[in-house]
Amino acid sequence: MSFGDMKALLGLTFRNPEAAARMLMGAGLPMQVRWMGLFLAVALSAILAWLSSQMFPLPDGEVMVLSLTAQPLAMAVMQLCAIVLAAGLMAAVGRLCGGHGNFADALLLTVWIEVVLLVVQVVQVVASVILPPFAGILGIMAIALFLWLTVHFTKALHGFRSSPKVFLGLVATAFLAGFALSVLAAAFGLFPEIAQ
Repeated sequence: MSFGDMKALLGLTFRNPEAAARMLMGAGLPMQVRWMGLFLAVALSAILAWLSSQMFPLPDGEVMVLSLTAQPLAMAVMQLCAIVLAAGLMAAVGRLCGGHGNFADALLLTVWIEVVLLVVQVVQVVASVILPPFAGILGIMAIALFLWLTVHFTKALHGFRSSPKVFLGLVATAFLAGFALSVLAAAFGLFPEIAQ
């Protein structure tokens, strides 16, 4: 896929995300290319987050998740695990609800969402320097964009028709997955101790 192809696909993603998803799935990319795309995307995202943390240092005592931006390797590993988990849930939960998607295509679509968010991240870093208030707005828009793309990509992956139902399924899955991960983290003592 050339730079021109990626640029055209990026434009299509904003205009018609379901058509972009179908184009990606129909490209027949080998599984190793999909994994390579994932590794590259999370590496670039972690580097950008690190650069941002160096340009705009966080106050002392900031929450752990935000302080991870200063540790690009840890950030990349967390993003990698999150994307693989998201792809697995997108494929598995969708199939439970009558869809016909598979993990390979779900991985490809979640990687492409990461690439799109990476572009937004670049714009956000630039905006932080030129127009700081606009950077905060971009952050909110990035969250909305993530949800919008995830809903439409899930529809394209599984052949679903109802966006509201897919959105509700996404919220419910995220809630249950977060709860399960919290229970596991607590069971293994991964939560930091709260100071008295």
